[in-house]
Amino acid sequence: MTIALHHCEDVTEHAQRLDGWQQEFNQIEEGHFSGDIVDVTGRGVRLFRESANLGLSQSMHFPETQWHLVLPIHRRNDALFDADAITVLPRCEQFWSVAPGRYDLLVVSIDRHHYGWLERDERRLRTLEVPAALLAGVREQWRAMTDYLLATQALGGPSPELQQVSTHQLEEGVELLLSDCSRSPKLDDASYRTRRYIVDRCQALTKVQPDGPPSMMSLCRQLKISRRTLQYSFQVETGQSPVHYLRALRLNAVRRSLLQEPGQRIADAAANQGFFHQSYFGREYRRLFWEPPSATLRRALGQ
Repeated sequence: MTIALHHCEDVTEHAQRLDGWQQEFNQIEEGHFSGDIVDVTGRGVRLFRESANLGLSQSMHFPETQWHLVLPIHRRNDALFDADAITVLPRCEQFWSVAPGRYDLLVVSIDRHHYGWLERDERRLRTLEVPAALLAGVREQWRAMTDYLLATQALGGPSPELQQVSTHQLEEGVELLLSDCSRSPKLDDASYRTRRYIVDRCQALTKVQPDGPPSMMSLCRQLKISRRTLQYSFQVETGQSPVHYLRALRLNAVRRSLLQEPGQRIADAAANQGFFHQSYFGREYRRLFWEPPSATLRRALGQ
């Protein structure tokens, strides 16, 4: 068994801490980011608990050799993951979600050669109904276990005996949940897929030409939808207007660029994402990240 504990003050670093998952996170809520991951790997099963203080847009490609089951501990105003069920992530090239601020999430991964009945509709987002008391009990056990493991970090990490007990509790919890759940998963509905398609296409179209991102009217014309449909899809799926959300993604792209290539000029990094008015860019950057771009650049340079 291996246990990894991570605390990050940068959203890009936080996204890279989960070994085996290819992720890109974008901060879409104002403030200084702070996130934690407790990653527990046992025999053919893995549990991680992820929490963060701010709302994030998350783009993920997860290991295809495993099923990935989501059990929210706390995720306010969230239409994606049902707090009273187990959500099974789909098998796909890329999956994105919007995590609200102050979220706290458990994800358990199990090898695909177990529980073969989960292959049904595997390319769709599904929910498994579990008796409420059982689901609450297992979730609370895992929450308490990860809390305790996190506390042992200051004492040199968990002992071999604690690791063995934790592995047993993890395996037992998976068996309890999947042996007593509905084997006829509830599938996502057509309206969900339509909204996700609209948001996904808008993100893709914005990335195609980042230095000249399309206007809202242009997006509506290309997708052949009304402005009202565009606004509604973004509000339901991201909790924000399309202007606010897509601008936040571009600001995050500037931030990643400054961190990865600290030798460049701030004005050039901003222009590459369509921010040509420097006072406007600086104001919006500070509003989202609570620091000026120069502070990000100094940190990247180790100053």
